[in-house]
Amino acid sequence: MKERRTRQLAAVAAVVNAAHDHPSAEEVYRRVRRKLPRVSLGTVYRNLQKLAAQQQIRVVQLADRASRYDGMLEEHDHFLCERCGAVSDLPRKHSIARTTWPDLGRAGYAVRSHALTFYGICPACRAADGRRAAAATAL
Repeated sequence: MKERRTRQLAAVAAVVNAAHDHPSAEEVYRRVRRKLPRVSLGTVYRNLQKLAAQQQIRVVQLADRASRYDGMLEEHDHFLCERCGAVSDLPRKHSIARTTWPDLGRAGYAVRSHALTFYGICPACRAADGRRAAAATAL
């Protein structure tokens, strides 16, 4: 039986695929409501789960925060700014996993995937800190 593609499912997919900020379910809900004002939060959650199960979007778990959703399906890692909460995509071309996976294979592990997240302060917040420090010393 063919899966039915609803307007709600299409709207949720469009929001996640257009977003580069890794929105939470509540953020996806607010954005979808701009197009479909009568959509419920439950419908958005169900459609996010369906899209993730169909591997059309990714679920990103970051520390103890709410799940975020990512439309970028290519393998990549993330950076989470501990100050502003921004999540940035990082290409895997230099990932530590590239050197670790063969070692795990030799040890008998069958690695299917991995999630690597770096935590720290993003360039924008670091620049803002520098401006605040400069302003404080000028006083």
